Amino acid sequence: MFDWNDLRHFLAVAKAGTTLAAARELGVSQSTAARRIDALETALGVKLFDRRQSGYALTDLGKELAERATGVEVAAGAFASRAAALRRGLTGTVRITTNDLFAGEVLMPSLNAFRRAHPRILLEMVTSDRRLDLAKGEADVALRAGTPPSQANLVGRRIAKDTWSFYCSRAYAKRHGKPASLGELANHQVLGPDPQAFATPLVDWLQRSIPRRTILLRQNSVGTMLASLRNGLGVGLMADFVARSDPKLVLCFEPGIDFAYEIWLLTHERLGNDPHVRAVLDFLDRHLRSERRRFAASDRPRRAASAPRPRRK
Repeated sequence: MFDWNDLRHFLAVAKAGTTLAAARELGVSQSTAARRIDALETALGVKLFDRRQSGYALTDLGKELAERATGVEVAAGAFASRAAALRRGLTGTVRITTNDLFAGEVLMPSLNAFRRAHPRILLEMVTSDRRLDLAKGEADVALRAGTPPSQANLVGRRIAKDTWSFYCSRAYAKRHGKPASLGELANHQVLGPDPQAFATPLVDWLQRSIPRRTILLRQNSVGTMLASLRNGLGVGLMADFVARSDPKLVLCFEPGIDFAYEIWLLTHERLGNDPHVRAVLDFLDRHLRSERRRFAASDRPRRAASAPRPRRK
């Protein structure tokens, strides 16, 4: 039987890619991290990593077991949260704000587990592309994406980078093909965000880069943008952490521009030590960490975008 504690070392090395980085995260020596991986492989009788000069790379068996180990990590966290809730008798209402994309694709799948861990905490979900003011008490917790938060007195945890690429549905690609560059968008139906609803550098860049005549539909919600892509209406930008794992969508190309967007879990500093707010933050942090495979695409280097093809005179 293997040592349960070795799963922590396994997940840390799988995430970090090296025993040195994993050791720093766990607060142990590098030799201890390497020794625990060796012990786990011996106990299981399988090879979890390929040792390379650049670091530790998961084998195919390692990748499968990493998914299982992540489930164990999440279950252990829920067990601890439930025990803490029972000990403290946590009760109260926590108001969470996010956009409809995060609500539907990220938060909703976790709420049954949260309810089991904290049955006496009532959650209120406010979905809006407008940023509610945490300082004014419009919400207690926010899951939001964009440039790093600059508002004073906000505290929180960075989840991942938030990168966007061009996607279309498999059905659309079968009928029309898929573009491989900005220049090729001229031959496709483009789905765009409404610039009046999204005053962001990404939308400004899109407005300058795509001919107006190619835009089939403008939308004021990321949720409807995702729905229109899934239904094969055209080609459009979508967050990588959602689209890369969506079986209905295919990647067309990356814009190759880093707008320094990030995903953050936030609260106001006055609520940082509130027990029921802290319970929500801790639970969501663990849930989002369990989803890190979806976010992994967002933390990779971006390839340069293909420039539009020059028009012949």
